[in-house]
Amino acid sequence: MNQFRKLNGNLLLIIIILICGRGFAQEETASKSESSSETSSHNGVNRWKNTSGLNSFNIESRGKIELTEDDKDIKSLSNDGYLEITKTVFGSKRAIVVESMGGGKLKKEYYEGRTKMEWEPNGKNWLAEILPEIVRSTTLGAEGRVNRIFAKGGSGAVVAELSNLKGDYTCAHYAKLLLEKNIPSSELANVISAVAENIESDYYLSSVLQNNADKLLSTPDAANAFLTGTKKISSAYYKSVVLKAALKKLSASPAQVKIILQSAATINSDYYLSVVLTTLLEQKDVKDESLNELILVSKNIPSDYYRTQVLSKALERPGISKEALKNMVGALGGVNSDYYKTNVFNSMAERSVMEPDVQIMVINLIKESVDSDYYASGSLKNILEHQKLSEESFKLLVFVAGDLSSANYASDVLRTASKNDLSKEQLINILNATANINSDHYLTEVLSSLASQVRSSDDAVKEAYRKAGKKINSETYYGRAMKAID
Repeated sequence: MNQFRKLNGNLLLIIIILICGRGFAQEETASKSESSSETSSHNGVNRWKNTSGLNSFNIESRGKIELTEDDKDIKSLSNDGYLEITKTVFGSKRAIVVESMGGGKLKKEYYEGRTKMEWEPNGKNWLAEILPEIVRSTTLGAEGRVNRIFAKGGSGAVVAELSNLKGDYTCAHYAKLLLEKNIPSSELANVISAVAENIESDYYLSSVLQNNADKLLSTPDAANAFLTGTKKISSAYYKSVVLKAALKKLSASPAQVKIILQSAATINSDYYLSVVLTTLLEQKDVKDESLNELILVSKNIPSDYYRTQVLSKALERPGISKEALKNMVGALGGVNSDYYKTNVFNSMAERSVMEPDVQIMVINLIKESVDSDYYASGSLKNILEHQKLSEESFKLLVFVAGDLSSANYASDVLRTASKNDLSKEQLINILNATANINSDHYLTEVLSSLASQVRSSDDAVKEAYRKAGKKINSETYYGRAMKAID
């Protein structure tokens, strides 16, 4: 019985130990997972704090700090500089304070808890132990380190160091310092690629690219690396910020603009993509080649509103080329809204000079893609009123007008066409286009508007007029139409 009780007691003790051990392990795991890091700078004082469970690391510094070659000690501080490092582990605190005494002299102090200890060997050894990790996790001594590394191994050595750094803030700061150097153009692509590879944060990566866009787009290889780097930015907002800044600096260079617009095409927000494209349109020296590229990229905007906003803005550029207008018609082919599409057609008619092949493209697109007779007729009238049409374009336009299902809108366009001083061929084209107008009233209105020009024309035109009039069923309207040419 005593042995049984002893066995039960041992078993109970084992269970308690297992439960407590599990609880302690969970608490320890939770402590390890609860980690945070803060960086701040105010009035020349830099602070860095890292907390992980029961451990904390605090660094405060001011002034310019230069490290020794091995990054294990402080070599110098500017006259007003100081450095304080404090580490607490499970309640046990150690601290180092380094202050400038002027004239290149430093005062170094080491504390355990609140007790000041001798600097050597414990303080010096502890600093040598923790400083290499600190300099790779913060910007402490970064300027001096970059200068030293660059002097020894150029941009390649600094690029190699980027992979040893911890935190996007730190890496971005080192990248900024590196890009301030006179880097050979042949090395820029490698620098950009390394920066993009080592910085995960959209914010910090976009900041580096934005502030150095002119340098990073200075060669074809560097520009391609810049394009790859911007594609890594997933945020539409931050990507647009980078590309807007680049366009403001480089809009006069078609080759660089093309790279920027190719990156813009990957923006997955209609609004931010349109913002980038509009930024280019707001620049003064935009070459026609760049304008063509912009119009092509506008096809990547699914939104009818934002796409046509960009295209309308592009039409405000003076002397827009034939090639750009053709590309614009192609971009309008993907717009579903009759309202937004015909707004651009109207702007094209009013603001640009369309050559015959462009006129044909626009009229055909109206025929094929504008369902509303109201919007289609409005654009056809605008073209008639503002463009000098070729014979082929005029013939196509009046036949498209005559095919409108609304007799009212069809006659409206044809009557607008009749206001011009028409050739014999054009008179016959309009008369033939009336074939589908199934309203005696509107058909008579069109014929009456042509009567004065028909009277002074030849027999072929008069015959075409009479043929068109035979479609009028009402004797009253028929008589009115025929009397008009007698």
